[in-house]
Amino acid sequence: MPSIQRFLIQAGDKAGRAIDLVSFPFTIGRARECDLVIDSGEVSRLHARLTSDHLNIFLEDLGSTNGTFVNGQRLAPGEAHRLRAGDVIHFGQNFSVIFDDPVTTTQIDPIQIPPPGLEVDLDTATVTVRGQVLDPPLSPHQFTLLALLVENAGRIVTRDQIVAAIWGSGENVSDQTLDALVSRLRKRLQDADPGHDYLITRRGFGLMFQNRKQTLTF
Repeated sequence: MPSIQRFLIQAGDKAGRAIDLVSFPFTIGRARECDLVIDSGEVSRLHARLTSDHLNIFLEDLGSTNGTFVNGQRLAPGEAHRLRAGDVIHFGQNFSVIFDDPVTTTQIDPIQIPPPGLEVDLDTATVTVRGQVLDPPLSPHQFTLLALLVENAGRIVTRDQIVAAIWGSGENVSDQTLDALVSRLRKRLQDADPGHDYLITRRGFGLMFQNRKQTLTF
């Protein structure tokens, strides 16, 4: 029985899951009719497509807004790129997979897939950074602030929005109190992942959350 080529998801709660590539053309995008549906605003409705000549698999970007990247290089729209075992593919910036071809390489062990950046679990009020749960946990105010920023990832959250979420609208909260809260949260995240700044200050506007972009992911 021939070995099946596949994608291995790199990040999020489905990290390590295998997607067998057995039927072509194989479409990827946000639209529900795609073969691989990625529910992310970073991904276009019809983002990319896979085709096969029965020996090789080719990846083509379908003119997506945020691009399709193979090993960090953006594909030109319409370019048919032959995938090789171990290629890391990004659709947009946040969703990534590894192309696994057991015929030409040892099967990639999902345990070796790099952990994602930061994840927030609202049900358990836990924060995971690079695969490790923060311990001790964040304070209630720190967690509420981080959850608000993650929910609005890539968008600026204003001081008034932060105050309303944590203390309630109409509360008189000093700049020093808010700055101290942000500083403590930033230090906890920097201690957990010194190589990345998750909290971006836009002076005069507010704060923005920026998750880690996986190296060599798609």
